[in-house]
Amino acid sequence: MPQVESLLTSVVLCTYNRCDLMAAALRSLCDQTLAPTSYEVIVVDNNSTDGTRQHVADIGRQQPHVRYCFEAQQGLSHSRNTGFQAARGLYIAYIDDDCTVPQDWLDIAHQVIVQVAPAIFGGPYRPFYQSLKPRWYLDRYGTYDDGSISRVLDEDHYLSGTNLFIRRSLLEQLGGFNTAVGMSGTRLGYGEETSLQRRVRQERPDEMIYYEPRLAVSHLVRPEKMRLIWCAKQMFVSGRDWQRVVYDTATERIHTILSCLRAVRALLELTRSVILGLLGRDRIRFPYIENYLYEVVFVHLQTLGSAYEQITHRAEH
Repeated sequence: MPQVESLLTSVVLCTYNRCDLMAAALRSLCDQTLAPTSYEVIVVDNNSTDGTRQHVADIGRQQPHVRYCFEAQQGLSHSRNTGFQAARGLYIAYIDDDCTVPQDWLDIAHQVIVQVAPAIFGGPYRPFYQSLKPRWYLDRYGTYDDGSISRVLDEDHYLSGTNLFIRRSLLEQLGGFNTAVGMSGTRLGYGEETSLQRRVRQERPDEMIYYEPRLAVSHLVRPEKMRLIWCAKQMFVSGRDWQRVVYDTATERIHTILSCLRAVRALLELTRSVILGLLGRDRIRFPYIENYLYEVVFVHLQTLGSAYEQITHRAEH
């Protein structure tokens, strides 16, 4: 087992009933060029029933720097908080259970820690597939990439939680991730990493949030994510959760009225874009109708999701 004083990074891998995917992620984390005495891997099991516990135990017997934690409260934010509370590294690295990382991932991360020492840092993710990709689905739909230059991010840019490093002391000071947002079981949700970065910028403006393009990981695009119904739902939920975590959800009557007007306008724009798309006038520059729906029509669903959050928040109060 690594010595506490030598640990720069604790990698937290949260998982729920995806043992096969988690196993691939874990293999890539154990196959690092960095010495295993310099990092640990904590697998947080969020109520899985598929043999996750036994698989991690088997790996742990061969790889003593791999540990298992259980979190009964359903939700990704709960699992992430449990992971950092069990961690011993100076930095916590979060990676999704459907990702794999290159062999030098932690080596590069340690270079960033030693040379830059940001409070939060991360890098891009790029898609890979285990099933046939529909001809309309473009790689950029499953990509997070903020460019090829290492830099401090301004207030309009946020790192993805799929590939994220955070100084443990900062997490402790902030009390961890907001458990009111994010994935929960199979329920779609976003925003816990955005909420955390926003809090850092508001409460600790001198802290650095840093983007490192060399820290690229591979992120699986599962078959359901390449279906239009899932893409439409994802757009709506992302708009709802963006409103929830980035903007102050106002409760005054005037803001509710404005939100209703935004929703009506979004519905009108949605209807207009569908009609123009069916007529072929607005989709001539798109190779397939699905691309038009994804890039033009579904964008209005984000606005609807945002307006929905404001309206329902007002109704609850």
